[in-house]
Amino acid sequence: MDLERLSLSRFALKYGLILAAIPTIYNIILIIMGLHLDYNYYGDGLGESYATARAYLLPIVLFISIYHYKKISTPPLTLKRIIRLGLWVFVASSALIIVYNLIFRFIIEPDFSTKFYEINREQIYNILLEGHQEIGRDYTEADMDSHIVTNGSVWNMLFANLVLNFVFTLFFSVVFGLVMRKKDK
Repeated sequence: MDLERLSLSRFALKYGLILAAIPTIYNIILIIMGLHLDYNYYGDGLGESYATARAYLLPIVLFISIYHYKKISTPPLTLKRIIRLGLWVFVASSALIIVYNLIFRFIIEPDFSTKFYEINREQIYNILLEGHQEIGRDYTEADMDSHIVTNGSVWNMLFANLVLNFVFTLFFSVVFGLVMRKKDK
């Protein structure tokens, strides 16, 4: 495979789509099964296992993409190219995740946040109450309402995910880039 014919963005597109497809498929399965409003699939139980697996998904996909890029790259691998690859993976995965979330929140389930918090209000309240007791602050129903308004917004959720994914992508790209470059020497 000649790297000159295969641009960095096209190479990263494949790995970005893989990175976004796994959580998207998981969420689509939850919708089909009718479990998308069940807190246990986002918080405890199966959702906790999924969240753990998803936390490892980003570094694994980034490492694999950098490793494969290193194998087909004819010029020496530079940290700048590795960071660009990681950021292109981030852009590709973020685009798919944003499209999915907008379709889900505005077309498939426009009142998802309201339904989700109505159904799971007591469970979420108890979890937040425990967390606030640990820091020595009382948690009130007004705090719960504020939490629902703040965290229920699709825009807040997308912005938080984008910022966190960007930071972690940049971090892992730099770490893996330094490790891969060190192996070359």
